[in-house]
Amino acid sequence: MKRLLIIFIITPFFTIANQDSLINIDVLGFDSITELIEHVGLEHENTILITDDNIISRRLQQLDNKTPMDLAYNDKVQVFIDSYLGRNKALISRMKGLSQYYFPMFERELDFYNLPLELKYLAIVESALNPKARSHSGASGLWQFMYLTGKQYGLDVTSYNDERQDPLKSTKSACEYFVSLYDTFGDWNLVLAAYNGGPGYLQRKISSVGSSDFWQLYPHLRKETRNYIPTFIAVNYAMQFSNKHDIAIIDPKITFEDIDTIIIKKEVELSTLTELLCVNKETINYLNPSYKKSIFPKGAILTFPINAVNDFKLNESTNYAFIDAVENKEILIGEERIIYRVHNGDYLGRIAREHNVHIFEIKEWNNLRSTKLDIGDKLIIYVKKEMTLISKKNTLGNIKYVIQKGDTLWDIAQKHYGLSVWKIKALNNMENDNLKPGTTILLPTS
Repeated sequence: MKRLLIIFIITPFFTIANQDSLINIDVLGFDSITELIEHVGLEHENTILITDDNIISRRLQQLDNKTPMDLAYNDKVQVFIDSYLGRNKALISRMKGLSQYYFPMFERELDFYNLPLELKYLAIVESALNPKARSHSGASGLWQFMYLTGKQYGLDVTSYNDERQDPLKSTKSACEYFVSLYDTFGDWNLVLAAYNGGPGYLQRKISSVGSSDFWQLYPHLRKETRNYIPTFIAVNYAMQFSNKHDIAIIDPKITFEDIDTIIIKKEVELSTLTELLCVNKETINYLNPSYKKSIFPKGAILTFPINAVNDFKLNESTNYAFIDAVENKEILIGEERIIYRVHNGDYLGRIAREHNVHIFEIKEWNNLRSTKLDIGDKLIIYVKKEMTLISKKNTLGNIKYVIQKGDTLWDIAQKHYGLSVWKIKALNNMENDNLKPGTTILLPTS
């Protein structure tokens, strides 16, 4: 549906016929059509009708004149522009904030490869500027490389590191891929379509349809590839004219500027680094996105805000002593130490599963040489605090149970599916297994 916008213009002051109305508005110093209407008034005879679609079309024409890419306007593009200016407006706000970090690097690499700078917006379409983004099909990183395509363009993947998630390396590889696709198809719309659907798929469609014009291929392409180019054009528009639609910039809680690197001499967990450096996880992950897990191996080259790097270097020996203390469980970060008493029918697999830990960890914490357990054995287990919080939360949903003579925690747990002794003790803040008949305790419902 066309949206309204009527402008009444005084002919003696200026003439809009045969000119770009947007340019006239900007030149006259008005921020919006509405402001111009209020200034001019509604009583004048000489009027023209301008719709929002006209405005968007004219603005896209301005962008199209500055790029070799085809930023065409049509009803298919308008649908996606409406989305980014409407229900997905918050996404554009976030992208405006993140773009301050990524776009300068994108533009530098695109310029080096002599590619259109507008391709930087493709990373928004692909990953919403999330270097750790991963699709259901296994594509990863800012540019969503599949494993084999990434390997083809020099992006290595190991157990710890995924270079598809490295912003600089993956951008260089994306540029090389763009160059290769343009060499094959010679048309930027087809380059985009091939980037999404694969060059083989697109070539087959071109052969079957008998046309290499994207808009003629459009109805013959699968939905994702068909909508890919309109989405790209819409993102170009929304990002470059966000100020015309009152889209605010949401600055990410990430420190981007004044950064430096550290070579880690010992394996360290992400949670330990946040404590040592006083840097939030979001910043560490965005500055070091190629690391796949929350563990950084010995020898890893990590990027942090420069003040954190300086502090780390000044207190290096103390910091590594802290890392050792965390590793040895002398200092607990986000964990709680509990004592678990082995009951009849217990085995390490069940105990590990109930506490969301590994069997080898329980053996290591308790110096066990085998998996054999005896009733009454005490096991030290380090449980993530989120686990204890889950067990303790929402007491309104718990059920009350009155202790009967002869009851044991093990017996009570066995009577309720999915319940464990540890969950009962955590919920009731019990330090031991002693039960007093007549006492009421809470049992988690799940």
